[in-house]
Amino acid sequence: MKKYIIKSLWIVCFCSLVLLAPSSCSKNDACDYTEPEVAAQGCEAGMDVAFLIDYTGSMGGAIDSVKKEVNSIANAIVTESGGDYRLSLSIFDEYTKPGKEIPLPQYINAPDYVGLPASQKLVISSGPTTNQYLTMIEKFAPANKTSFSTQLAKLNNPAAMKLGAGIGGPEPGDLLLHEILSNQFAGTWRGGNITKLAVIITDAPASGDDDNATAADDTYLDALAATANSMGIQCILLTTFKGNITYPANYKLRLIANNTGGAAYEFNNFNNISKDLISIIQNVCNQDEARK
Repeated sequence: MKKYIIKSLWIVCFCSLVLLAPSSCSKNDACDYTEPEVAAQGCEAGMDVAFLIDYTGSMGGAIDSVKKEVNSIANAIVTESGGDYRLSLSIFDEYTKPGKEIPLPQYINAPDYVGLPASQKLVISSGPTTNQYLTMIEKFAPANKTSFSTQLAKLNNPAAMKLGAGIGGPEPGDLLLHEILSNQFAGTWRGGNITKLAVIITDAPASGDDDNATAADDTYLDALAATANSMGIQCILLTTFKGNITYPANYKLRLIANNTGGAAYEFNNFNNISKDLISIIQNVCNQDEARK
């Protein structure tokens, strides 16, 4: 019996040594260990960036600034993502209902607007006095820096798409964000560990469909934040509107405050918005890398 136990123990030990020994090693050779690959995280894993731009009359300077530095902005995204990126470009505008004192958007009959697919042009007419015009200029596409730049160049361009007007103070950027988050207006967001950004550039609070910023809009922005969180999307606000007695800074107080990774940047003017935007993108990527 003792011999049997000793023999069994010897077999177990021998097998354990065989299993533990690296197969690539020999008596006279050094062992070769390969470090396991670490999955990319955050911006390095890829980026989906949706730009939502207020296209009302006071935004011409901001749009021109972004247009002027579009290559630098796009290159920052290309660099941070390692070339794995997708961009989308959309605008929001608002007019009184047809027949009122303000005419329809001047760009509505422009060839560059007319030529867009019908699915990329949404007019919301549920409000009491105004209609909201939401337009997807460029949908998500892989490595689409060139086409994105081409489409951006058409904005605030009298030969292509004249700048809109807007009515009153608040503007319907929240409705555009809803369409992009929930109805694939920009296309389908990718999953995985990539960084997903919704960049809102505006000088007004969110209005919904009634050209007014109320408690109902606050609740709507809360819901948008929850939706963005569930999709892993960070909302980035660039604005010159800091709130006043009449209207609160509801994007910052309700959307950004409740959005994981969201951030609000307030400026006195949009003169350097393009350079600010590059720094913001780099900052987001650094924070994402540290967090993940």
